[in-house]
Amino acid sequence: MKGRPPTAKHILQLAGSKHAKNREELGTAPAEPMQPPEWLKPRAKEVFVNVVAWLTRMGTLAETDEHVVTRYCTTYVAWEHAAKALQAVDALYVEVLDASGAIRFSRATAMATQAKECGEQLRHLETVLGLTPADRTRLGYHAEKVVVDPMDELLARRG
Repeated sequence: MKGRPPTAKHILQLAGSKHAKNREELGTAPAEPMQPPEWLKPRAKEVFVNVVAWLTRMGTLAETDEHVVTRYCTTYVAWEHAAKALQAVDALYVEVLDASGAIRFSRATAMATQAKECGEQLRHLETVLGLTPADRTRLGYHAEKVVVDPMDELLARRG
């Protein structure tokens, strides 16, 4: 669906909007901490635990998010593998030569293609989960703006 994502119900209520009564809630928070599926690789399990912790602290995790978080973790591990492989070889493209030795065409390496495709999928999943600063602002769920008061900073240095 194109266009702006819907505004959260609690944001509409704070604004006094009449549309708040028609908006659905976020979902039910999990009763106990979400555990990664057994079949995930060890690195993906680490990412799963981290993402669940972030979403829990932000107050956006719902029990229905398990599969989205799992997809994010598996995609992240595939992207990480491709990015590390690209760092090792420093080659994004392969030149294909014809019989005379002239360059016929060039194409992306397998790891460059994997990194690009996984990156696009990650960006979509990050948007869904609210894992970037812009997405957290857009979602508005319990996001707290950190404001540093210059006077507090000055007083902390002095005493």
